[in-house]
Amino acid sequence: MTTSELDDTSQQFLITLFEQTKGDASVQVSMYDVGELLGMDRETASAVAQELMGRQLAEIRTLSGGIGISADGSVMVQELVGPMASDSSESENLGAAPGLTSGGRQIVEQVVIELKNLAGSLGLGFDSLGELMADLKTMEAQLESTRPKTAIIRECLRSILDVVKQSQDKHLADRIHRLVEE
Repeated sequence: MTTSELDDTSQQFLITLFEQTKGDASVQVSMYDVGELLGMDRETASAVAQELMGRQLAEIRTLSGGIGISADGSVMVQELVGPMASDSSESENLGAAPGLTSGGRQIVEQVVIELKNLAGSLGLGFDSLGELMADLKTMEAQLESTRPKTAIIRECLRSILDVVKQSQDKHLADRIHRLVEE
């Protein structure tokens, strides 16, 4: 099976499953929790998970929605985004290469998902929220490219950092700051 056989929703679900299990086939997570991270209702999450199970990219673990990633699923995610980045948050930065590395891409994808999930709870004003969403859209457009530009991602993150500092979310601000350090 090739990655092009999966639609974008299934690919994002599989990538999120991979991130939640850290690529470990023995780890179990709820398909509904994975779907919730992507803004899916339970029915949609179940349908996408069933499709991935049918393609042997995910495995059912419990009748209540517990799933895990299969070895084939891990291989496919690594084809999509590259090898898993280090768990050490100290090493999280974009680096100096003109193009985003596969590890950098994975980190940026995680930050984009986190920012999208937190955007409504950051307590931002209309203008700041609009600025945040514009930067997220720019980063998503870069991530869709075969060669995302590190400089563009870095500038978007710097802009986002200014907005996130207004929200008083110190953890998120620190994480973004580490990413943009050169």
